[in-house]
Amino acid sequence: MKSAPLSERISAELRDEILRGRYRPGERLPSERDLAQRFEVHRGAVREALKKLEQLGLAKIEAGGARVNPLEEASLDVVRHMLTLSDSPDPRVVYEVFEATSGVMALGVRLCLERASAEDHQQISNLLRELCQTELTRAREFELFVEFGERVAQASGNTVIMLVHRGLRIGILENIYEELVLVDTDNREQLERVKELALAFEAREGPAASEAAYSLAVDMRNRMTKIFEARLASSGADTDRRNFS
Repeated sequence: MKSAPLSERISAELRDEILRGRYRPGERLPSERDLAQRFEVHRGAVREALKKLEQLGLAKIEAGGARVNPLEEASLDVVRHMLTLSDSPDPRVVYEVFEATSGVMALGVRLCLERASAEDHQQISNLLRELCQTELTRAREFELFVEFGERVAQASGNTVIMLVHRGLRIGILENIYEELVLVDTDNREQLERVKELALAFEAREGPAASEAAYSLAVDMRNRMTKIFEARLASSGADTDRRNFS
């Protein structure tokens, strides 16, 4: 077997064990020799796996071995893995993803209205008008929200907002929404928030549009968190699945 697939498998297992709390922040991971024996591979594959963990920010390679970092020192990519530790995403991770998204969306909308061209403004307004329709499928709703977020981020002219949006969307928001495409939930309050945003955005009322965007993200956060909390409760799984310390 080639070392690259082996190193990816090893790093994935160690990554999930760190996120589940088997190895706590500040603890040393097993030595290269012990890991090589555990996975029945040569030490080169283990060394590559540890480098991948270091790239994720989950561990720091030091003289004598690798030590686990606090979770807050990890990269944004780790959130995607936190959402896939079990069959259904951790409700608290979902909550925190949308908590972060709400602030980014609100700022992005305000900057977009200050900087967007007339063409960009019209295209985004058209997206919001379609989102106001009541007969949308969950899949189409998701497509429109993704396109709305992308266009707002680009029109904001802020590179950091673009990068944060892309990091949250790829493998994170998509992962959450895939779980909800077939779920029949009451989204009447969300629809009202979208209508408020559409009206304020089309009128170029920056503060009102920013507030509506924030309220929309908060509503989505609360709705999705409740869905995943119910799933977690019905499965009987442990609610404390993350390595917070």
